[in-house]
Amino acid sequence: MVKNKSIPVTLAHINPAPFVQQVGRALSEAEMLSCFATTVADQPQALWRNSLCNVAKLLNYNLAPQLSRRAVTEFPLSLVMTYPWREIIINLLSRVDKDKRFTDILFHWGVTGFDKWVASQALDEVKAVYGYESGSLRTFEAARKQGIARIYDVPSPEHDFVENLLHKEEGHFPELITPYRKYVKSLQERRTRHRRREWELADVVIANSEFTKASYANAGLDVTKVRVIPYGAPPVCENGVTGGTKEHEPVNFLWAGTFSVRKGAHYLLQAWKDLKPGDKAKLSVFGAMGLAPSSLQNLPDSIKFSGTVPRSQLYNHYYQADVLVFPTLCDGFGMVVTEAFAQGLPVITTDKAGAADLVRHGVNGLIIPAGDIDALTEAMNWCMKNRQKLRAMRQAALETAASWQWSDYRRTLVEKLLDGLKTAGYQV
Repeated sequence: MVKNKSIPVTLAHINPAPFVQQVGRALSEAEMLSCFATTVADQPQALWRNSLCNVAKLLNYNLAPQLSRRAVTEFPLSLVMTYPWREIIINLLSRVDKDKRFTDILFHWGVTGFDKWVASQALDEVKAVYGYESGSLRTFEAARKQGIARIYDVPSPEHDFVENLLHKEEGHFPELITPYRKYVKSLQERRTRHRRREWELADVVIANSEFTKASYANAGLDVTKVRVIPYGAPPVCENGVTGGTKEHEPVNFLWAGTFSVRKGAHYLLQAWKDLKPGDKAKLSVFGAMGLAPSSLQNLPDSIKFSGTVPRSQLYNHYYQADVLVFPTLCDGFGMVVTEAFAQGLPVITTDKAGAADLVRHGVNGLIIPAGDIDALTEAMNWCMKNRQKLRAMRQAALETAASWQWSDYRRTLVEKLLDGLKTAGYQV
C-alpha cells in the first residue's frame, strides 16, 4: 500500500455505507485519512443511543437495527465526526410518509445541511476532501477557496441518463407514474445542474465502472479526470460451492436490494408470471419495496417478500440460494453481484450493470439485455432445466470473487488517486 502522510484527507458521506468505509480504510492504510465526516455512526455504548431508541419505541419504530447498520468497522472511531440530528429527524419522520415526496424533501434538507457543515467544520488542516455526488457542492466551493484538492466519487450513472431511462419506462408501464415520480421529474433540471457543478469543481473523479464513466462521457462531461476502480468482493465463503438447494427442492431464485423500477423489478414480476414455475421454483426478495402497491397485485404464492435484513443474514441467504436475479436497467456497479459471487452464488444480470464486466456468460452467470422480459424468462427457465450446470457455476463464482477483493480495490484506489492528483497539478 502506498503511504503518503503529506496529503491528509477529509472523507465525507452522509452514511458509513460499506463502499464508503472501504475508501476510508484505503486512506487510513495509506496514512492519509484525517477524518471521516458523516451523519450518524453507531456507538452501542453511548447513552444517547439508548435514549434515542426509547423515543423511537414510542413511535412504534425499532431504531436499533438501523443504527447497527451504521457501525464503523473499517477504521478507528476516533477519526469519525458526526452531524446526526437532521438524519435522526429524517429517519423518524419518514416512517409516516406515504408517497415519498416528504421523505425526498427531508433527504435533501439533510444533505444540504450536512454539506454546509462539512464545508465549515471538516476542512481544517487537510489538503484534500473526498466527497460524493449530490452532497459536495458547498464543500467543494469552500475547498477551492482554500486551495484544497477536490475528489468526487460517483457511484451512479449520470443523473439525466438515469431519469430519462425511468421516464421511458413510464411510457411502457403507465402504472409506474406515481405522484412521487411526477414530483421528482419536476426537479430533474435543477438537480442535474447541481451535480454538474460538483463535477466541474472536482480535480479527480472516481467511478466504479466503465459503464458509469461512459454515461458521463455521453452527457458531454470531461472524463479525462476520471479514474475507474471496480468495487471489491467480500471475503470468499470457504464452503460456498456446497450451497444452494437439493435436486428435489424448488430452485431458489434470490433478489437482493431495493425492489424498484430502476433495478428492473417490474420486469422480473412479469417474467415470473410468464415462467409459471408452480412448485418447481421460488423467488425470495430481500430489500426495501420501491414499486407502487398496484404493481404487486395478483402475484403467485411462490414469491416471498422479506424486507431489508442485516448484511450478515443476507450473506446466509446468498449461500442458500441457487441464483441471484439482478435484471437492473441502470446500475453503476451492483455490489450484490460481488456479494453473491463471494458466497458461490451465480448471477443473472444485464448489460446495463457495471458489475457485468465480472460476469462470464455461461461460466459464473448469465448476461441478458436490460428490459427484455423474454430473455429474463428464458434465463430463469434455463436455470430450472440445467441444475447441475448451474451448480457447477458456483466454483467459478467463488474464483471471480477471490480474484478482486476489497484489498485490491483499496490498493488501486490510492494509486489512481495519487496519480489523478499529480495530473491535476498537486504535489504528492
